Amino acid sequence: MTLMSTSRITEGVVRRFKRARRKLVRLNEAKIREALESCGAFKADLLLVHSSLSACGSIDGGPATVINALRSWITDRAALALPTHTWSYPDKTGVAPVYDFRATPSVVGTITNYYWHQPGVVRSQHPSHSLAISGPGAEDLCRDHELRETPCGADTPYLRIAEGNSSVLMFGATMDSYTLYHTAEDAADVAYLYQPEQVTLRTIGADDVVRSVQMWKQDMSIARRFEATTDWLVEQGLLIRRKLGLSELLFIPDARALHERVVAQMRRDPLFLVDEKSHAEAASRMNTN
Repeated sequence: MTLMSTSRITEGVVRRFKRARRKLVRLNEAKIREALESCGAFKADLLLVHSSLSACGSIDGGPATVINALRSWITDRAALALPTHTWSYPDKTGVAPVYDFRATPSVVGTITNYYWHQPGVVRSQHPSHSLAISGPGAEDLCRDHELRETPCGADTPYLRIAEGNSSVLMFGATMDSYTLYHTAEDAADVAYLYQPEQVTLRTIGADDVVRSVQMWKQDMSIARRFEATTDWLVEQGLLIRRKLGLSELLFIPDARALHERVVAQMRRDPLFLVDEKSHAEAASRMNTN
């Protein structure tokens, strides 16, 4: 038996074990609400949620149960926002697929795809980093997102969330999924954030007209260390951790405080969010610029 075949067998066993373990850990709305309420009373005007349904275990009722629990916690006075990214970038021919906010699936989880289909939810028309929101101010927050030159930077919903009276919840997701870190990178004006040339993306509006838009694409060849900041955030008093099934909740009560702290940290150390293996490349770009 070759090393490769042994590795594949091992991977298969691990996958089966994880599936079996998820079935043994069952969550319902009451248990999810209990975990949320252990984070404290919700006080912000908006909750941004990054999620991984499968990471938590088996949830009775699936995504609907999660959304109901979240809504119960934050009440109707607050807005609920979930990223519905599609990353509709140009293919090898250089042509980007047309993003349709009414039809294009999200690539960032089962819960997000359930949520943006629900009545009263508004989805932004940004072709790579769309956002789905319901509640107070949803329309205003999503408006003209597709006209911005960056997905998460100046005058985007993400910056408004980062600078507003907002909280963020990582529901089974790790800090690797924390989109607002890219918002902080943009605010700190780090040279490694975007590719050197803009890309042409396409989006279709409510008027059924396809529009081409020029945007800066984030350069993901620079490895980040987002997840490694988790303990630092706890030490700074910016993040609350709570157990949830097989995973955990990471709750950031004050997104603005975290944003300001991280931007200030990056102005002192522009490589703060860069993985060590990408330090040399990121530093060379800063020296070039």
